[in-house]
Amino acid sequence: MGTKEAVVFEIGWNACIKCGACVAVCPQPAGFISNFDTIAVNTPCDIACMFCEAVCPVNTITHQLVSVFNSITK
Repeated sequence: MGTKEAVVFEIGWNACIKCGACVAVCPQPAGFISNFDTIAVNTPCDIACMFCEAVCPVNTITHQLVSVFNSITK
């Protein structure tokens, strides 16, 4: 099995219902949470399991590869 590249998650805040499902399935340590009780945004996730995207009931969680995110933010 190959190593997954780290990703950075984004959340469409206008659609997010703040249900907490993404946090409930996230295997990251407890500190990987935003101020809005969702998974962290703009923070690299090295696990990249995508459980949060799959469980989101409103499909508002997206991601970018860290390499792409870094090139955009520079």
